[in-house]
Amino acid sequence: MNSLRNKNGITLIELVAVLVILGIIAAIGFFTIGDTIFNARVRSYEVTVSSLNEATEFYALNENIYTEDIFDGYDSNSERISVLFNTGYLTLLPQPVAPYSYIWDVDAQEWQLESEEIIVIPEENVGYDFESERLVQVIEEGGVIASGSFTDTGTSIDSTYGLLFIDNNNETYTVAVTAALTEGTNGGYGVFFETKLNDALKDSGYIIQFDRGYNNGEIIVRKRTDSKEGNPLYRYSVRFDDDGDGDFNPTSGTKNNQNPWWTETHEFKLVVELNEDITLNKIVSLYIDNIFIFEYAFQSGILAGEENLNQTGIRVWRDNTKFYSIEIS
Repeated sequence: MNSLRNKNGITLIELVAVLVILGIIAAIGFFTIGDTIFNARVRSYEVTVSSLNEATEFYALNENIYTEDIFDGYDSNSERISVLFNTGYLTLLPQPVAPYSYIWDVDAQEWQLESEEIIVIPEENVGYDFESERLVQVIEEGGVIASGSFTDTGTSIDSTYGLLFIDNNNETYTVAVTAALTEGTNGGYGVFFETKLNDALKDSGYIIQFDRGYNNGEIIVRKRTDSKEGNPLYRYSVRFDDDGDGDFNPTSGTKNNQNPWWTETHEFKLVVELNEDITLNKIVSLYIDNIFIFEYAFQSGILAGEENLNQTGIRVWRDNTKFYSIEIS
């Protein structure tokens, strides 16, 4: 028996099959978009918690509040938030959608995001002081992967071509590396952030490089894919005063990769935070010796729920670098 066809020659069975496929595609699209909206909403709530804590700090400081509880006398979270709003420390009254709410933790004296199941709180700090901790022991204890050349001197770990990765597992965090380059005009070191390792231990993510050999001395943001670096995403020229003292100048001056500053010990600190822009969903800020250098907005490759894959660490090339400590907080 011949199958029934429409005027264009399509059987009814084929038409039904097409409609089923379209329905499946629509369902997949619905759930994908739903997940994206949900994740963006949670990120915005986390940013609001940071704003609440910042506003509370200013409130306590400017209002000269020294009681054990900053909101002493206020029993509900809505009252506490209203105080910040009424005194001008908030421009809007934040209203999260259930099951989320903003909770004032009296013991911790900080705002937290709470749902029916979880409270978002900072992870524990991870830190290694190589003046007192041995690299071999650190690796054996787990959570650290090292490859290439590393020498444990007893006061530092030294490397010329080495990579070291540390479990991070945080969505927002600070990475502080204390290090010094040895004599020379080339080489440098980099700090990984928002990075994942595949089964072959090849990294994909981002790195900020402290590189005296690049164009007479620059600090560079690069993206890495399967342990290969892309072109610079952002370049910062390291400059020094022209008045004869040759001091580092964050905003002006002359580049000089032979300046003694390059071989001095510095704290190289990255602060990774959420960004309200969903496309560029995170911002990394760089500080050197607690001096703000720059910030860069980027799209993280670590999706919501993948924070346990996040790695940070260091990379060295060409000339020897001495690392004294690494801390994630």
